[in-house]
Amino acid sequence: MKNIIFISLIFSLVLWGCNETWDEYYGEGDLETIDKSSLTLIEFFQKHPEYSKFFDLYKSVGIDEEMVKDQQVTLWVADNQAVDGTSDILPNDTVRMQYHINYLPFINTDLKNGTRIRSLNGVYLQITRESANVYVNKVKILKSYVLKNGVIHIIESMLKSKINMYDYLYSLSDEYSIFRDSVFAQNVKVFDMVNSIPIGVDKTGNTLYDSVFYVYNPLFEKAQFNSEFSQFTALVPNNSVIESCFNKLNTQYELMGKQVTLADTLLAMQWIKEAAFYDGIISDFTDKDTRSSFGRIWRDPIQKIDASNPVELSNGILYYVTEIKIPNNVIISRIKSLIEYWQYLSPEQQDWYEFKGTTFRADGSPNVSILVESATPKPEILPNYLVLNVTGDPELTSEFSVSFPPLEKYDEGGKTVVRKLKVPPGEYNLYMGFHSSGHPYVDVHFANDDESGNYTFQKINENLQVSLSTPWNFDRVTETEADLIPGGMRRWDGLGGLVGVVNIDGDAMASFRIKVVFNKLESAGGAKRLRPYHWSLKPTANNY
Repeated sequence: MKNIIFISLIFSLVLWGCNETWDEYYGEGDLETIDKSSLTLIEFFQKHPEYSKFFDLYKSVGIDEEMVKDQQVTLWVADNQAVDGTSDILPNDTVRMQYHINYLPFINTDLKNGTRIRSLNGVYLQITRESANVYVNKVKILKSYVLKNGVIHIIESMLKSKINMYDYLYSLSDEYSIFRDSVFAQNVKVFDMVNSIPIGVDKTGNTLYDSVFYVYNPLFEKAQFNSEFSQFTALVPNNSVIESCFNKLNTQYELMGKQVTLADTLLAMQWIKEAAFYDGIISDFTDKDTRSSFGRIWRDPIQKIDASNPVELSNGILYYVTEIKIPNNVIISRIKSLIEYWQYLSPEQQDWYEFKGTTFRADGSPNVSILVESATPKPEILPNYLVLNVTGDPELTSEFSVSFPPLEKYDEGGKTVVRKLKVPPGEYNLYMGFHSSGHPYVDVHFANDDESGNYTFQKINENLQVSLSTPWNFDRVTETEADLIPGGMRRWDGLGGLVGVVNIDGDAMASFRIKVVFNKLESAGGAKRLRPYHWSLKPTANNY
């Protein structure tokens, strides 16, 4: 008797477990699931004429053969009314109909939010859940049937096969030709020996293949946007957006006394391409920095996209770019000027330089000169180091300093002239160089130029021992030719010694002033003088 009771208890527990599994199998109550497991897929269509037109489409491309194989499949089926309401059905559209079938039975509990299911044509279906509703590619699933050899999900309308991101970009119109051609110009056709079939031997004994090739693109190393196994977000600018970007870049360069070179153009286009691809589906770029698959920073709202019209793709999503800017810290490696440009100031420009605590001659002119020093490591370009030589009165206890704006040197009618240089606003590292031998200790101050002449200087660094040749002697240290060029030997045209971080204020190109202040003598008997050679600005990572 005890054995009978024990067996009955076990049987009850098994039934309870089965019921729980059965409930889990058929769903969570948010999608009607009907058990017709006594029917095969073919028998289901025979008994449900309301889906006959969809079944005819399956048969027209031979998909009905998949329903009689020894396998389980899932079908995504629309009724006759939905088929009649689909205007873009093509005759014998195998690719589209293959999109409505996949291997393995996906029941309700398998349709979790974010699930991607590979269809028979190799393109993925996307499942989303919103409240009690379940969607496949945003098409609502109305109900489901569990059958003997598979599952049928009834959907509101026919699915339209999404295109792969690679194929979509490749098919972009000429309106996007700059971006499109720049991306695909890097394609390389690679022979796939593993999948190529040997078909014979030529006269010289070399194997002949029924050759298979695949396309490789260096961008695939970080963003394999041709793969159906990963998802990406792409940001794509058209030609007018890119041209506007380069027009602004040209204007910026002109104000810095430079020209956009071919190297600059290639660097900018590389940034645009590497800022175009992001891992996963990104739905919001608003008011934040977003890092691309290549580590590039997309900063909203400086960069802008049309977020209202995304393009959903089989392996991701695409947004069109409406405004793009190459970040300062990408396109600007350095901004540099020599202090000796002072000698080209016109009489009207002389007050751009201010000398305090200098020794005055009888005629009232400050004791300031251009001092020619030792030959440079690059005499064919710059025969001598030229420094501004400012001599101070050793008896004066008031401030001894020199302040100056950034200067750009250029030719005007065969005459060398200068003008104030403007730079993009943002954060920079300020570097300087001096004729260091026996130079006094100095403080360095910085001010934004508001064109009023009333500068508010901030001390950037103090008590700098610029008599040390490293890193202060001229521009022989930090990112010199020897640092930047493989095999480079000459230490010249560097940034110099790091003074500190400065900020250029404003929303547009702006100028500034640097002030070098005598702090104390290097040693007893040293001369009270200032001999600055150059300054350099290098954008920090924060300078976008």
